[in-house]
Amino acid sequence: MRSFIKKDLLIFWRDRKEIATVLILPIILVLVLNFAFAGLFSNDGQSSLDLQLAVVNQDDEAEAMVQLNEKLVNEASIGDQEAKALVKQANDVHPVQLLFEFLESEDLKDWVTVHKLEESEAVDKVKDGDLDAILIIPDGFTADSLYAAFIGGSPATSLEYKLEKETNNSSTLYSIIHGFIDHLNYQFAIQEIAGTSEVEVKLPEGGFEEIGAGETFTMTQYFTVTMGALFALFLVATAATKTGVEIREQVFNRILLTNSHPMQFLIGKMVSTICLVLLQIIFVIIVSHFILDVFPNRSMTFWIGLITMVLLLSLALSGLAAVFTAISLRVTDIDAANGIFMLVILLFGIIGGNFVPIYMLPDWLQQIGEWTPNGLFLVMLTEWIQFEELSSIAKPSILLTGFFLLFTLIGFVLFPQRGKAK
Repeated sequence: MRSFIKKDLLIFWRDRKEIATVLILPIILVLVLNFAFAGLFSNDGQSSLDLQLAVVNQDDEAEAMVQLNEKLVNEASIGDQEAKALVKQANDVHPVQLLFEFLESEDLKDWVTVHKLEESEAVDKVKDGDLDAILIIPDGFTADSLYAAFIGGSPATSLEYKLEKETNNSSTLYSIIHGFIDHLNYQFAIQEIAGTSEVEVKLPEGGFEEIGAGETFTMTQYFTVTMGALFALFLVATAATKTGVEIREQVFNRILLTNSHPMQFLIGKMVSTICLVLLQIIFVIIVSHFILDVFPNRSMTFWIGLITMVLLLSLALSGLAAVFTAISLRVTDIDAANGIFMLVILLFGIIGGNFVPIYMLPDWLQQIGEWTPNGLFLVMLTEWIQFEELSSIAKPSILLTGFFLLFTLIGFVLFPQRGKAK
């Protein structure tokens, strides 16, 4: 078995350009991305963003309660006395006022400047580049929001968000507003507004929320982790490519002539992949740490846990390498197979958060991404960096181990029997 592992490692070692690429390029990308995004936040942790938002309020809160009463009676078929009781109860909730309090809160005042304007003036300022976006509060928003909360449905009137062109600032403003609306809906739901005698809606906190005593997960840490995992995926594709080289050079057939068990060829690929992925990610993390101080003041326990998680990812990716190797030995067009393997790797990289921050993806795609080996690795390492709690990484660890067993089983099943390799 050692000779097979040695063979695969030597095949990688012969390709010095490939080795330099998977070791040096991710570090260069970490440095470039870190400096490119360094201006996003200042050293004291305060945002250097200057978000200019125009708010056009077309809603009449004085008329909202009258509108609400009419909707409860006419649309929800609630009795007049009961409707008046609900309206009296709803007088304590003012969604528009809550929105302004949130946008002008202490947490957001260094981020967001709110301009209360008429729509025509706001449109002109956005076109001139003086403002980033417009938030329109349409007429009936308060009444519809409270009515939806009472009946447990979706409001018929929604906030309108307008912009001239998509920018980082306009996207950030949208995320802030969307987060407020989600929080407001959540508050309505958990307090069951229709059945309570007193309603108190708490505003979400702006800025970066620190949960418990956890550490902050920084952009530098994110870039380091994702670039290491991304190039680990490329190593898996490289392992499949090397299989194609061995097929062309009749290496596999020569192994069969030595009367060695063919499965040793596959196991050798897996073990060599584990070694290479483990060394590659640890090299990227350590070098990036010494250059950028990625994980300052961390205990030995943290580093042991980090290495353990890298090992789990290495195991999962070795199983994927087994699948790719088995397929390579079965197909007639190895170049087409290598192209498919690379597409799979790129797909894993995209939905797993290695090419773009995972929070920028749609929710359904984020959920799928967390079921990829690299996506699980990112989730697990994020939890570990913040909290260093074994309980928070137990499930991802089990899933990564499951990926290893599943991929390995598929690789063994697909591996051609003696004499049937293409």
